[in-house]
Amino acid sequence: MTIRDKILKSEVGSEIVSIPEWDVKIEVRQRTVRQQYDLINKVSSNGDIDGMQLAVETILVCSYDPDTGDLVFDPADKDAILNLEASSFQILLAAANKASGLESEDEVTSRLKGTSPDATSTS
Repeated sequence: MTIRDKILKSEVGSEIVSIPEWDVKIEVRQRTVRQQYDLINKVSSNGDIDGMQLAVETILVCSYDPDTGDLVFDPADKDAILNLEASSFQILLAAANKASGLESEDEVTSRLKGTSPDATSTS
């Protein structure tokens, strides 16, 4: 098997996250390249990123039912997701970001913008 074959046949990684407050386990999958760029296009406008929209869209594309493999949420759930209890939402969001190689919201935003999270502006 060639390197190309190995890469193109690789599977998207995931982990199971337990959310005790909701009494559920959710499979959190890494974003694909397509999902990452679709996400960038959905949450950015004129170079600015809408953090709330970024968080919700991340949950929408990364949360799967571990038993069925189906997405947990659909786009119609956006408003309902925003009304969820925040600490459990943050557990799920942190797992989704970590699965995709990002650790914090600042790091997510800065990578989407193509800047360093600790960069300071000089004006």
